[in-house]
Amino acid sequence: MRPKSATGVPELEGRRLTRDDNWFEDFEVGDVIVSPRGRTVSEAEHMAWTNIVMNTAQLHFNQAMCDESPKTYFAGRRVVYGGIVLALVAGLASEDTTENALEELSYDNGRHAYPVFAGDTLFAESTVTGKRDCDRPDAGVVCFRLVGKNQDGKAVLEIDREVLVRRRFPKT
Repeated sequence: MRPKSATGVPELEGRRLTRDDNWFEDFEVGDVIVSPRGRTVSEAEHMAWTNIVMNTAQLHFNQAMCDESPKTYFAGRRVVYGGIVLALVAGLASEDTTENALEELSYDNGRHAYPVFAGDTLFAESTVTGKRDCDRPDAGVVCFRLVGKNQDGKAVLEIDREVLVRRRFPKT
């Protein structure tokens, strides 16, 4: 059995495995959480995932088409498939926002605000837009506006996210 900290968070060799500041009670409407890590999208990932999900949009994998009409196609650059962008940005935000989550409830009102290209580095910023109780005594719902940004600080993804987050102290 793994030892636990005073807050009940599992430890491994004296190091906590989870943070102790992202339980339901810790989030307040208006909080802005800037995740410290970044993630560069490689050309190999871009091509592999576009093919794995069988995305047939030529803009993602037809370089000849982009070369023929660079004014139409982002100076001849292929755009990274948006599902990859969402997955990476949500993953970057997870340590700070959903480490104590029980369930992702929804992703709504999403939009890709600016194209992402292989070689771009993504970052995540989450703003708490709402918080409410639910039927479970051990959790509550936290609503976030998740914004993915590139290395230049331009918003590339914006989406609303609702998450069922564990309470540190369940209601009795």
